[in-house]
Amino acid sequence: MELGNVFLILGLLSVLPGIYFMTKIVNYLSARGEKVSFFLLRLKWFHYMFRYRQLTIEETGETGPFLRGYITAMLMALVFIIAGALFLS
Repeated sequence: MELGNVFLILGLLSVLPGIYFMTKIVNYLSARGEKVSFFLLRLKWFHYMFRYRQLTIEETGETGPFLRGYITAMLMALVFIIAGALFLS
C-alpha cells in the first residue's frame, strides 16, 4: 500500500472523532434549551460551535472539551488528507 493511501485512510478515520464531538456539542446545546435544526446543521454549524463556546465559558470559565476535540480532529484530518494528496501526486 502506498504511503499516500495510508495518509488518506488516516484522514478519513480522523473525521470519525469529529463527528462524535459534533453530536456531543449538539446534545449539549439541546440539553440547555437551544433550538438545534438538524436539517440546517451543515449551514449553521459555525453558529452552533460559537454558541457552545459561549455557554461553556459562561458556565465554567473556559472553552468546553468537545470544541477542542472537534477542532483537533478536523485539523488532523486536514493534515492527513493534504499529506496523502501530496504523496499520491
